[in-house]
Amino acid sequence: MNEEQKTNKTNIGKEILEWILYFIGAVIVASLLQSQFFALTTVHQSSMQNTLQEGHTLIINKLSYQFSKPQRGDIVVFLRGENTSGFVNKYKVFLQDVKLRFRKSFRTNRLIKRIIAVEGDEIDIHDGKVYINGELLEEPYVKGITPEMGMEYPLTVPEGYVFVMGDNRENSLDSRTFGPIPVTSIEGKAIFRVFPFSEIGKP
Repeated sequence: MNEEQKTNKTNIGKEILEWILYFIGAVIVASLLQSQFFALTTVHQSSMQNTLQEGHTLIINKLSYQFSKPQRGDIVVFLRGENTSGFVNKYKVFLQDVKLRFRKSFRTNRLIKRIIAVEGDEIDIHDGKVYINGELLEEPYVKGITPEMGMEYPLTVPEGYVFVMGDNRENSLDSRTFGPIPVTSIEGKAIFRVFPFSEIGKP
């Protein structure tokens, strides 16, 4: 092998190495974006009908509550029983999600609900309707009536928690059963629906 052939072989090796490094860098950047800033999530339950249907794909903003508090009416994605706050927790969740995708599975504790009451609010449910701080809550998005389920009312939402419910009130596992959820369990706010294409836009 002459010098020119050796040089060409070295250059090809360097180029392959550069492409490998570029690919690894792209994967790292993409995983950081996915775990810390924005993410795609798919609806796997019927509890948010008719606002969201099973199979809908949403973009969630993971920075929404870094600089502001959750608001009534926000549609949020949360992991029941898990802390998603902080870089390390978010990245652990992302890595676990990647493993589940390879197994063609998903988290059963990832829920999508609407915030109905925030910390300090008094929520009451009776006669199929919801009252916040003594006032009837207007809910044009609700499917069916709102059963009380297992909680005792009126209930005051503790500091650092929110009370969530699905829009499909007669078929939703939510705060009426398991109580208010900690804000630290919220992954982010649903800000945009990207699928189906016929319903692209704000959910």
